[in-house]
Amino acid sequence: MPLRLLFVDDDPDIRTIVELALGLDPTIALRVAASAGEALNALAATQPDAALLDVSMPDMDGPALLAALHDRSPGLPVIFMTAHGRERDVAALRAIGARGVIVKPFDPLSLSAQIRALLSG
Repeated sequence: MPLRLLFVDDDPDIRTIVELALGLDPTIALRVAASAGEALNALAATQPDAALLDVSMPDMDGPALLAALHDRSPGLPVIFMTAHGRERDVAALRAIGARGVIVKPFDPLSLSAQIRALLSG
């Protein structure tokens, strides 16, 4: 059974890159959302195994979305994607419950392996 992954990012270019990159991996079933609200609306129908969230979004940022996801789906593993890859930024995201952080720009060809490594670790 494939890994059901909910990906949320407000940047259409990043969404396209991630869709193309993860579309190459037949073991990942990707659901894409352009906003936190769209992600929350899709949560029940999608029943993801994990979520990949942008940190900086206009209506609800990634940390707030993580809290909302955990309210609705406790224990859901969350990985963040962010351009802010300083050690203290990564530590702050881990402190609020992130399983890991993928720093932008990322390598599309290794994205699937990065996600799997963070989820298994």
